[in-house]
Amino acid sequence: MDISSYAAPLPPRQGAVTRRLAFAVGALFVTGVIAATIALLGIANRLDREEIEETRFYSARALENRITASKNYLSSYAYWTTAYEHLGDPVDTNWAYTEQNIGKTLFTSDGYDGVFVLDRERTRYAVVRGQLVDADIAAYLQLPAAALVDQVHGLADQSKPVSVYALFEGWPALVSAAAILPNDERPLGDPQKTSVLVFVDKLTPTKLRAIGSGYGLRNLTLAPDESIAPDQPRVALDSTGFSLIADQERPGQQLLWSLLPTLGATMLVLMLLTTYFFRHALRSSQYVDKSFAVMQASNIALESVNRGLEASEERFRAVAEAASDWIWEVDRDLALTYLSARFSEVTGYPQTLWLGQDIGQLLFCDTTPLQLWLRKLTEEANASDLRCTYRDQSGQQRHCRLSARPIYDKDAVIGYRGTASDITDEVAAHAQIQHLSMHDALTGLPNRNKLARYLDEALLLKEHAPALSLLMIDLDNFKPINDSLGHPAGDAVLQEVAARLRECTREHDIVARLGGDEFVVVLNGMDSHNEIDKFCTRLIGSLHQPVLFEQHPLHVGASIGIALSRRHGYVASDLIRYADIALYKAKSEGKNTWCYFEAHMSDQIQTRRQLEDDLRHALTHNEFVLHYQPRYKVDGKHIVSVEALVRWQHPIQGLLAPDVFIPLAEQTDLIVPLGRWVLREACETALTWPADILLSVNLSPAQFAVSDVVEDVREVLVQTRFPASRLELEITENVMLNDTDGALATMNALKELGVRLNMDDFGTGYSSLGYLRAYPFDGIKIDKRFIASISSGSNDRAVVQAIIGLGKAMGLTVTAEGVETEEQLDILGKDQCNEVQGYFMSRPIDKAAFAQLLESSRSAQPKHKKGRVT
Repeated sequence: MDISSYAAPLPPRQGAVTRRLAFAVGALFVTGVIAATIALLGIANRLDREEIEETRFYSARALENRITASKNYLSSYAYWTTAYEHLGDPVDTNWAYTEQNIGKTLFTSDGYDGVFVLDRERTRYAVVRGQLVDADIAAYLQLPAAALVDQVHGLADQSKPVSVYALFEGWPALVSAAAILPNDERPLGDPQKTSVLVFVDKLTPTKLRAIGSGYGLRNLTLAPDESIAPDQPRVALDSTGFSLIADQERPGQQLLWSLLPTLGATMLVLMLLTTYFFRHALRSSQYVDKSFAVMQASNIALESVNRGLEASEERFRAVAEAASDWIWEVDRDLALTYLSARFSEVTGYPQTLWLGQDIGQLLFCDTTPLQLWLRKLTEEANASDLRCTYRDQSGQQRHCRLSARPIYDKDAVIGYRGTASDITDEVAAHAQIQHLSMHDALTGLPNRNKLARYLDEALLLKEHAPALSLLMIDLDNFKPINDSLGHPAGDAVLQEVAARLRECTREHDIVARLGGDEFVVVLNGMDSHNEIDKFCTRLIGSLHQPVLFEQHPLHVGASIGIALSRRHGYVASDLIRYADIALYKAKSEGKNTWCYFEAHMSDQIQTRRQLEDDLRHALTHNEFVLHYQPRYKVDGKHIVSVEALVRWQHPIQGLLAPDVFIPLAEQTDLIVPLGRWVLREACETALTWPADILLSVNLSPAQFAVSDVVEDVREVLVQTRFPASRLELEITENVMLNDTDGALATMNALKELGVRLNMDDFGTGYSSLGYLRAYPFDGIKIDKRFIASISSGSNDRAVVQAIIGLGKAMGLTVTAEGVETEEQLDILGKDQCNEVQGYFMSRPIDKAAFAQLLESSRSAQPKHKKGRVT
């Protein structure tokens, strides 16, 4: 573009032009001052409004969490067989009050000011401020007891509690009530005659200050509605006449008072400078005409600029033709006007063939029309890329990632330009990883991951879902074959068994291999014992037929455990567990038979309740300890990171692994205090390590759902002064599945704290590749199930190689966990994995043993530069 034509002679009356320009600048200055003042007032007003909304939101949030905690705590007492037996008619006062099952400790330890047992006619049991009283609930609570009982009995699920606000001794209180029910399978009488357990939580100033401090609220308190100013943010407590309020900081007013003196002085200086500018401009106007000669000389400089622009344009062409992506441009009608030379190399088409053609004839997107996506670019400045498909000149389907920006001419869109990155190999690698992670390498059957997904989808509608019969199958006499004839014979038997299972089932049934000689068959739409018995007879008969291996007949049998969804529930993990329990029963009865699950086969329900009580006790009595498992460079010698793993030092059962109690902690929300303790303890311990050692801590999906993870991490980092750059948080894919948008916002906020994010158990999820692109991960950990069989000749090594290649392409640190043999370590070294972790290098050990391990590891490497201990 030639810009030399813009250098024209100045008009002769430059003095008048200069004076008009000076007055225009003055008017612009005054306008700017007024606009700045209006903007500042608007900002201050907006800050005050936002502070009011945040106070109202967090006040309501604090109260909601108090209600949820009270309901959960009440349910643990009301849904209890022992309470049902002792709180009937009459109430066993000795058990309830004297033995402190439902007595004084609910006031002294848990803060409940009133505990009552009601029926429709009277108050059967009452404890007020920890003291047993012989009085009716109406003497304390301004709420009709009969209405409260009717509200509880009116629920479809009477095991759920209700909560209301009412005045307790003239002061607002949270009242929670639930029907007293047994947690076993005994039959109930008339549910409308069930007694009701009531907990009264009086919202005293002390409690409110404690509640508010957890949400950053100052002086959270209650006040009568008539005493609250109209603009004061409040949370009304129903018809009690009181509302929840907190002190306001008024950041907008504070901003105004802090800026006004500075702004006033600045405006005065600017006014003086503007006055000086006017005088100087008027005096210099007489010299403007003389500058015409100087402007003529500047034409030479403009010509130089013009030559520079031409050179810059030539450099752009060179870069565009050498780039790995191909560049395109379209006009306002979406007809292609430019294609870089790289287009022909990638697609095989000559550029001239497509110039003038609609870009929609070349590229196709099955989720969003290309024309609509391009039109929306003018509305969304930060629009995401679009994945498209097209056919190259040979007819092969390829994939590309399309990016685009509008082309403007005087604020009007005259076309679009962008790049297209070929991602065909990346899409193929993702599809390969997805298939391998969902199917068994030996038999081709669905594996445990795909079975779990199938069951979750099939049981989603619960009682409205089709009946499912889950058969857990374990081969009899398989181990002797595998031990005596070797793995080839065992593999041949498993492949033949898989084929026979498929032959016995229908198209809409599913056959899966869990591992070893364990298989699962899910019969869809069948729950009749007669039909299932016939199927099991036919199945066992088929498996009894000999399997030929190298002309030798091999004989196996099968034992089957059966769980039915219509009878045993709609939770996939429970059905698998019940079928497994029934399988062991079938094996104990002589094998080659089948057995249906019955409730008396397992005491898990009672065991779970006892374990939950023990877990609550453990949290308050510091029974948890941390063990540490180091992570090494792929040479297996240099420690680069340490993973903190929690253990439970049970007073009776001894040291328990996390898989025993973590699932229960997640179900009961105890995972939140436990997770905070693990993070704090790990950070305090890691402060004694060298500064180049990272600390890795696991985050549970339940913590994302019920806790403010970002605030928890920030608080620990601030209080322990542990550097955020040394903290790595390990997150599983379930976090993204539960709440895609919320998880992305949370992880971006965690990254802003400065911590690292690692995706744990990569390779087993449905959309791991998509998550790696959308979420800010720094590394991935390959699931140990792939590492376990990496040296056995299965296709698991292909999965591992694909994941390592994908991680390196995306700039991520790839860690292999579960390394247990030297052969596995050597293979990972050859495949250029970054880091390894597993029992071959070190098991999880306590902090004293790890300190010794770290010291010996560092002393064995004299040239290794130790980091500073923080």
